[in-house]
Amino acid sequence: MTKEDEKVIPVRVALRCRPLVSKEINEGCQCCLTFVPGEPQVIVGNDKAFTYDYVFDPTAEQEEVFNTAVSPLLSGLFRGYNATVLAYGQTGSGKTFSMGGTYTSDQENKSTVGVIPRVIRRIFQEKSRCADCELLLAVSYLEIYNEEILDLLYTSKDKPIISIREDPKDGIKIVGLTEKEVFNAHEMVGCLELGNSARTVGSTAMNAASSRSHAIFTISLEQRRKGDNDVMVSKLHLVDLAGSERQKKTKAEGDRLKEGISINRGLLCLGNVISALGDESKKGTFVPYRDSKLTRLLQDSLGGNSHTLMIACVSPADSNIEETINTLRYADRARKIKNKPVLNVDPRAVEMKRLRQQVQELQVMLLHARGGVAPVLTGSEPAETVSNILEQNRCLQGENSKLSRELSESVGQTALMFERIIMIEQANEKLQSNLKELRQHAACKVNLQKIVETLEDQELKENIEVIQNLQQLILELQVIELGFLGFGGECNEVCADPQAKDSPEAYTAQHALRQAQMSKELIELNKVLALKEAFVKKMCQNDNHLEPMQTEYQENIQSLQASVGSLQKEKEDLIQALQSAKKDTNQAKLSEQRRKRLQELEGQITELKKKLQDQSKLLKLKESSVRNVSKLNQEIQAMKSQRVQLMRQMKEDSEKFRLWKQKKDKEVLQLKEKDRKRQYEMLKLERDFQKQASVLRRKTEEAAAANKRLKDALQKRSEVAEKRKEVQNRGAEGVSSRIKIWLLNEVEVLVSTEEARRHLQDLLEDRKMLAEEISQLREQMDAGERPVAKVRRRTLTISELEGQGKLEASISKQVESLETEMGLRSAQIADLQQKVLDADNEGRIKQRWDSITTIIEAKSALKILMAEVVASKVASAKLESELKQEKANLLDMQKILCDERKLMSSMDMEHQSQLVEMEQRHQEKVCFHKKLFIYVTLDHKTSHKGQFFKIIIINKLSIHIKLFENLESDCPNKVLSNAYYESNITF
Repeated sequence: MTKEDEKVIPVRVALRCRPLVSKEINEGCQCCLTFVPGEPQVIVGNDKAFTYDYVFDPTAEQEEVFNTAVSPLLSGLFRGYNATVLAYGQTGSGKTFSMGGTYTSDQENKSTVGVIPRVIRRIFQEKSRCADCELLLAVSYLEIYNEEILDLLYTSKDKPIISIREDPKDGIKIVGLTEKEVFNAHEMVGCLELGNSARTVGSTAMNAASSRSHAIFTISLEQRRKGDNDVMVSKLHLVDLAGSERQKKTKAEGDRLKEGISINRGLLCLGNVISALGDESKKGTFVPYRDSKLTRLLQDSLGGNSHTLMIACVSPADSNIEETINTLRYADRARKIKNKPVLNVDPRAVEMKRLRQQVQELQVMLLHARGGVAPVLTGSEPAETVSNILEQNRCLQGENSKLSRELSESVGQTALMFERIIMIEQANEKLQSNLKELRQHAACKVNLQKIVETLEDQELKENIEVIQNLQQLILELQVIELGFLGFGGECNEVCADPQAKDSPEAYTAQHALRQAQMSKELIELNKVLALKEAFVKKMCQNDNHLEPMQTEYQENIQSLQASVGSLQKEKEDLIQALQSAKKDTNQAKLSEQRRKRLQELEGQITELKKKLQDQSKLLKLKESSVRNVSKLNQEIQAMKSQRVQLMRQMKEDSEKFRLWKQKKDKEVLQLKEKDRKRQYEMLKLERDFQKQASVLRRKTEEAAAANKRLKDALQKRSEVAEKRKEVQNRGAEGVSSRIKIWLLNEVEVLVSTEEARRHLQDLLEDRKMLAEEISQLREQMDAGERPVAKVRRRTLTISELEGQGKLEASISKQVESLETEMGLRSAQIADLQQKVLDADNEGRIKQRWDSITTIIEAKSALKILMAEVVASKVASAKLESELKQEKANLLDMQKILCDERKLMSSMDMEHQSQLVEMEQRHQEKVCFHKKLFIYVTLDHKTSHKGQFFKIIIINKLSIHIKLFENLESDCPNKVLSNAYYESNITF
């Protein structure tokens, strides 16, 4: 073995940091890592530095990572050394991207291609350069999902049985795993794509396409030099580990949660192996490779026969700083692992080489023994030539027979294809004929369809109109139903599961109260419904009484309009005549008569227009009355449906109570039966007890005597122990106070650290909300929309702004204010993170218990901790008691609120009934005025007497009509104010 084979090399670590993703930028996350220029070093926070073999910042490309860190491993692979590339990091940190776990052949020339595709390309480039050796390549692809090994290249539905075996010579072997031989890069990429498509992938809150398993892509390389029988077999393991997860961040549930637990368990076992191998103090101790299948498969890669590179992928966001710190520590421990890679030469080839050398040495020795005469080897070359020719002949004969078989098979297939072609042509001809017939039928069908469409078009339009009317009616009914759905909500809130009540008596009483409440609501509803129905009936009677006069009014309006038109025409003729008479001085008397006639016509026109306006107002009142009747009918229908719903609810509640009572009666019978059985068992136990009492009495007397003897012995032993303890306590008084001060200080530090973590999480959430708010404001600024006012003290009220320019200035001011606040949050986050890092110092954690060195100190610490635990438990019990009291107070307040809502509901019902009565009285007054107006107009037709009195009545009537119109216009405002007061009363 050479010196190169004997050397020990450490695991190399490359740190790769991805850029901030859009989600982190939108949440306002800041970069928590600082990269030292020109040095493979990264600083977390202010002063926590880590040094690795390679460090790649967010600007590093895939090609740089491959050429710098991975390419040296491939050189060793072709020299016969095993190699492993291991990607580790939290979920969503870029492991699969770096390794190329989602690679497809479409991405061949892209710069984002990962490690695995670049390795494949480099291997075949090196293969083309190796002209003096023969290379054989094979690949395998597996994943570890929930501690189960799955073959990603096995295409059958039946899962193969895969097991892990350990060979003393070859190391770890996987039995049952598919290993495919490949001859070019395209075939190897095909295997990679096949495995990638079969990998288990799921979506979490941190990563839309998160790997739910550990994947290992293995390339086996066998090298055989030409003219030599030496064989070297080396393997390259490309490992894409699943990311470590926190359920609080991934929001995983169900299967995703189980997968995350399995992933974290495997990574924990891997961390234990790395700690055991990398800690110098644990050197030579047991390494727990067998704790998981992942560590079992990576046994050679960690502390074994392999050149290993770990790519530690981290996120630069300060919201992931804890996971980043854990990954950096993980990678730092991995650097301390020492591997011993050796050349992987085929042992059979080594043995053959040794035997060949031995034969050569023996031939030399034989030559010397014969006195320098070489053995006769004249016939060796012809014999070797003949054997080669015979071997070629056998190969050619085998190939000839194979080609003959293939030729006969191809001839048979050709004949079969000719038969199929003939059958297809016949079928094609039949299809052509059928197609012609179908086209003829289709033409006839189209003509018939046009005729049918013309006949059915009118009927279809009528049906569509009917359907549209029905849909409109359904929408109106749904609106009414939604308006009255909240009526019985309070009763539903009172109704609860009978199992949740304290006692059957309480549930029975509540059932009676519910029934009484619903009966009361039903009575009130019936009262309001009866009032509205009577009101509608009266309005309909009035409308029916006015219906015959409506046609007469319309005719009068038409006749009045015609009269006005004729008079207007006569007026225009007279005006023209007067204008022409002004020119003629002889017609002065005639023009005076025409002028008087013109004044009379103007008076008649004015009077007719006034009558026309009065009758138009009456028609408008009639239309308003029709609308009110329609509205009241809708309200009546809604109240009827509400009444049906309330009655159905009462019935359901009664049925539920009946079933509950039946169930309780059955339970009572069962309890009585159990009670009888229990009484019988008690009598039996009483008799047994009396029998045992006498036996126990005798044994008690014997035990008392033995107890006295034991007590004396224990007293003597305790006296001796007390004397020994006095001696020990003399030196323990100072130890106890020192341990107490130290322990309380440590507890305070840990509590403060956890409080800082909690506050840190709150600050991160607050910053996330601020970033979302800034994003919304910027979108509104770009869209030119009116921003929604936020309930924050720094947000301005936009309703006070005037004009688009002021609006944009206000949004800009809000954005600046929020950005300043977000910067303040980021500074607070950085400060807290630095404090947490200082408190979580790894060296301090390891040295925490170094101050306790004796049993006395340990006992003192346990006593102090016990006292602190008891005190905290007492305080917790006190807080729980106070919390229960507050919950009881909350329940009382909720009960009071429920009673107030019931009172408000009854007041609302009373208000509705009063409103209906007022509307009824108002409508009666309107009807009275309508009748009075009709009487006046009819009296005007029959007689011209009392003209002055009628004019006064008409004026009064017009005043009342105006008053009515004002009341109608003021009614919606009153309803709105009523709703406002209701909302204030109900909080």
